[in-house]
Amino acid sequence: MKITKIIASLYINALILPLTALAQVKSNLIDDAAGAKGAGYPAGAGTPGTIPGTVGNLISIVLSFVGAIFFIYIVISGIQWMTAGGKEEQVEKAKTRMINATVGLAITVAAFFITWFISNTLGAA
Repeated sequence: MKITKIIASLYINALILPLTALAQVKSNLIDDAAGAKGAGYPAGAGTPGTIPGTVGNLISIVLSFVGAIFFIYIVISGIQWMTAGGKEEQVEKAKTRMINATVGLAITVAAFFITWFISNTLGAA
């Protein structure tokens, strides 16, 4: 019963995190639109309201969501491993889930950095 409540709260938090990130992005867009009209932004980032700025914000939200999912998988796997009681099958499932979550996060981060590198290289030319 306790584990079910913990897992339910983790899923609820995973749903709330992207919504708070989206609210923060919207708040930043409103503040920036009323502010300096694009002055002081890093090179290649684009100003909010432009296509590169919007895509950058969407990528930020998606990466936040991926990070939350990774965290949930690691916590669930850790709980499963600790409560396995010596059952090798459950321990192996937990290890496999942890490895798969880590590989998925690594692929996502690598894709982000490859995209970032290519966009900065093409933008500098």
